[in-house]
Parts: sequence; structure tokens; C-alpha cells
Amino acid sequence: MSRLTQLLTTLISNFSGLRTFWRNENHSESPLATQILSAISDGILVTDINLRIVEVNHAFTRITGYTYDEAISKTPGLLSSGRHGKEFYQRMWDLLHQSGQWQGTIWNRRKNGEVYPQWLSISHLKDKSGTITHYLAVFSDLSQRNSVQNQIHLLAYYDTLTGLPNRELFSDRLKLSLSQSYRDKSKVALFFLDLDGFKIINDTLGHATGDLLLSAVAYRLSNRLRESDTVARLGGDEFTVILSDIHNQSQVKEVAEKILNCFQSTYIIGKRELYINTSIGISLYPDHGNDSETLISHADTAMYQAKQRGKNCYVIYTPDMGIQYKRRITIENDLRAAIADNRFTLVYQPQVEIESGKISSLEALVRWEQPDIGKIKPDDFLSIAEESGLIIELERWILNTACTQTVSWREKFGLDICISVNISNLHLSTGRLAEYVQDLLYNTRLPPSALEIEIAECALMDQRRETIETLVKIKRLGIQIVIDNFGIGYSSLNHIKRFSINSLKMDKSIIGELGNEDDGKQLVKTIINMAHNLSLTVSAQGIENPEQLHYLKMYGCDVAQGFHLFKPVSAEKTIALLLSHTPWIESNENHQTINIDSSLTME
Repeated sequence: MSRLTQLLTTLISNFSGLRTFWRNENHSESPLATQILSAISDGILVTDINLRIVEVNHAFTRITGYTYDEAISKTPGLLSSGRHGKEFYQRMWDLLHQSGQWQGTIWNRRKNGEVYPQWLSISHLKDKSGTITHYLAVFSDLSQRNSVQNQIHLLAYYDTLTGLPNRELFSDRLKLSLSQSYRDKSKVALFFLDLDGFKIINDTLGHATGDLLLSAVAYRLSNRLRESDTVARLGGDEFTVILSDIHNQSQVKEVAEKILNCFQSTYIIGKRELYINTSIGISLYPDHGNDSETLISHADTAMYQAKQRGKNCYVIYTPDMGIQYKRRITIENDLRAAIADNRFTLVYQPQVEIESGKISSLEALVRWEQPDIGKIKPDDFLSIAEESGLIIELERWILNTACTQTVSWREKFGLDICISVNISNLHLSTGRLAEYVQDLLYNTRLPPSALEIEIAECALMDQRRETIETLVKIKRLGIQIVIDNFGIGYSSLNHIKRFSINSLKMDKSIIGELGNEDDGKQLVKTIINMAHNLSLTVSAQGIENPEQLHYLKMYGCDVAQGFHLFKPVSAEKTIALLLSHTPWIESNENHQTINIDSSLTME
């Protein structure tokens, strides 16, 4: 507690009441109060136990712009900037109730709307019986401290959103830590954090929610680590932690677990409960490098390894990761060349109407094989394509190839078949997809109803004008819109109805629960019933055994897809399958069984 706060607390506690201390019955200041208040340049605010403001001083008015009459009976929420979420204030009150005092930097808003930083100290006041009667807040305006020099310092070295050190200050502190460790013969640990799934939250729920979440994460990290540790925000959803005076790796692992635990409980942002995790990459000085650039690079590499291992974990750098990182760079470069030279192939996986046994559509899936590397897993190169922005060119190639191939099959063999293509959120957000598809349909002569566009569930929550307009235009063209991997995102019924979605495709993780738990069965039944009530068809992917297919038929699922039925096959094998396939549902008097001809589950 600051000496000023201590003095004020003591003075107030020694008077019989706040009104007597501050003002007389005529609402004019007493001589003692006048002398004390005029000598204090910091703002003072006193609330009752219900957080209603009962007193303020002249400095309060000067700093905030609110007069005495405008502030009295209001709550301190009058000054809220909106930059701190519920998590921040919950932590503040927890500490205040535990220790009787809280102090720190907070962003508040003046009456004229200007947001500014305060150094705030809050204490509770008690009566003789020890009962809390009031709260005393003393604050100083950091934006005016040392005037221009202080503002320049804040802007140059601190992140304006979270108040954490920015990239510039982080770099200086890392270099200083390395110099001290060299002299002390100790170690430094550098943690590189990237929030898992933040982009989805930021894109779907809005940047204001994203900013509040980043502030809450920053506050939680800062309060869980030592004061000697540096927590910095490099930009976006990237945070770093510098851990000095490290003597063994167990200390590093202990802190890593502490950081992961920061994300175990939900973040309350507005009226929403948000879940978010982080992937952590760690490098050590001098084990993994002797300079800041090398350590940063290696921590970044380790972070990508944490992402590949399933996220929500930490990985300590090892030399072989450098080889894997170089492989990633090589894949990205080769990917650019492969797109330019059309060095990809498509395979097709049938989707089957459960009731009739008819193959209703084919999902086009891209494959890539490099002469010197071999087959590259789609998850590996598609994630790189999306991160680098190459996914747009790749998806246009897929659309063009799939539509051209489908038209050929329809005209040559008279097959009434539809084609389904996955489209990324990035491609939707460009605002150019609808025009491209319209030209493609015109040039290939493929009927719009024969094309299905599969989009991620989170795309429905995207509030960007380009994404909304793209979905509306695609629907107007007569193209079918399917929500892929349904059941794991944030979409609502309002969003589904808003864009006139045609079909929901349940995520394979939901299908995997069929036959294992009653909860899994109930979830599948609920999704199917909901879809049918909205006049939507519903499909299931990832079907791997007869039991899953049995339950899906029992619950009324419309379409099935998975290795138990058909594996993805080449264009040549696809046409052979389409020409030879016959329905595989048989009935008897007691029940229906679904028989799969093993000769048709082609690889």
C-alpha cells in the first residue's frame, strides 16, 4: 500500500464519518479537508459497500472530467474503458478481499471519451468492529506523468491493448537476460506462446471480443508468474515469456505447466464463456543458442511442433526440429511450384443415401506426391497452404478440375452425379469466390445444383461483409451449401437459417462416439432431429464400422460417408465404381440390414 493511501485510510478511519471528514452539512468543504485535498494531486474516489460513489476530490474532476454531482451515486463503471474483461476485475476483487488492497495499471476513460492509463490503488475501509464499510481508490494519470516523455515511453515500449512489454522492450530485456546469465553462468528460458483457435474466435465473434480475450490472457499470465519474469506480447495472439536465473530443466517444465493451467478455466468475456488453449515452444540459453535471434527462431520452431502434436501442450526445442522446420519451408516453396505447374491429383470419395443405397455425390479430395519426398499428407500441406495464402489458388484448381471432370462423366455416361468441394474461410473472405464459381459453371456447363460447397462451421459466424456477401451470392446461384464438421464450432440456428444452408455434415469425432456412450448417441439424434426440423438434410462422415452405420440409419440420417463404405479412389476407379454400383439395402419382414459389397470398398 502506498504511503498516500495509508495516510488517507488512517485519516478517514479516525473520523466518525466520511461526510464529517469531507464536507459539512452545508455541502461546503471543511478547512481540514480543503487543506488535505488541495495538497493531493492524485485522484481520490470513495464508494460505499455497494460500490456507489460517495466522495471524490478536485483531482478526480481534473483527471476524469466528471464533476462531483456527475459522479456521486454512480459506480466506478462510469470510468470503464471496455479494455478489461470480467476476468480482470474478478482477479482484482479476489486480491482485494484476500489482502485488503490492490494496485496496478488500469485503462480508464475520461468524460470526453479519451482512454488513458492509470496507476490505481484500492483499499477497503473498516469500522471499529472490523466490518468493511467503504472502498478507497487513489489513482494517478500515467499519461500526464513526465508529460511527453512518459507517453513516448508507453507508446514505444508497451502494447497499448494489454499493457505488456511490446516486441521492442521484449528484445531489450532478452538481450539483458542473456548478458546477466553469461556472467552468472545460469540459464535463460524463452517461451513462445501461440493461442490455439484464437483466429476462429476473433473472426467469428468479432475483434472487440478478441481484444478483450487477449487482455484477459495477458492479465492471467502476468499474475501467475514471478515479477522478475517478463511477459510480452509480440503482436496478434503471440506472447513470449523470459525466464531468467534457471538452473535446471525441471524449473522450465514447472513454469510451462503453470502457463498451461492458466487456460484450464474459462474466460468470461461479456456474457460469453470462452475456452482457449495455447501451444508453447521453449528454447534455452546457452543450450539452444547464444544470441536472441537464434533462441527466438528455435522457440518458434518448437511451438510449431506443439501445434502438430495436438496443441494445448509445450515442447522444448531439440536440434532435429530444425530439420523438420526446414522441411516445412521446403514444402511451402514446392507447393508454390506445384500450384503453378498443376502437379496435383484429385481422388473422389462417394457419399451414399442411406435409405436408397444410391451414390448421391462425390467429395473431391486433393492429393500431392513429390518425387524426392513421396506422398505428403493432406493435413500437412493444406495447413501450410492456408497459412501462406496459397490455399486460394489451390482451391481454384480443385474447383476447376472437379467441375470439368464431373461434366465429362455426366455427358459421356449419363450419370446424374453431384460434386462436393471444400472451401476455406480465407477463400470466402476474399469476396471473389462467387464470381469465380459463376464463370466456372458457365464455362464448364455444369448445372449449379450439381455443385456442393462445403464450408467450416465457424464461417457462419464471420461478420465480415465480404464473407456474408459471398455466401449469399453462392446460394443465389443455386449451389448447395453444406456445413462441414458440424458440432464442434460456434454456429447457432439463427446463422444456419440466415444463409439458407442445405445440409449439415456431422464431424467424424461425433460419429466416433456412436456405440460407445449413450451421450454420443443422444447428440447424434439431437443433431439429426434439429436438421430435419429446419428442413435440412444431414450427413455423417468418418463411418468406420457397421455399428455406426446401423445407428445412423436408425436415427434417420440421410447420407453416409466413410471408409466402411468407400475409400477415396482415383478418377478412373471412380467411374468404374459409379457404373457398376447397385443399391445395397435389403429388407425382410422383421428388420432392415445394410449389406456392403466388399468389392466396392475400393482403395
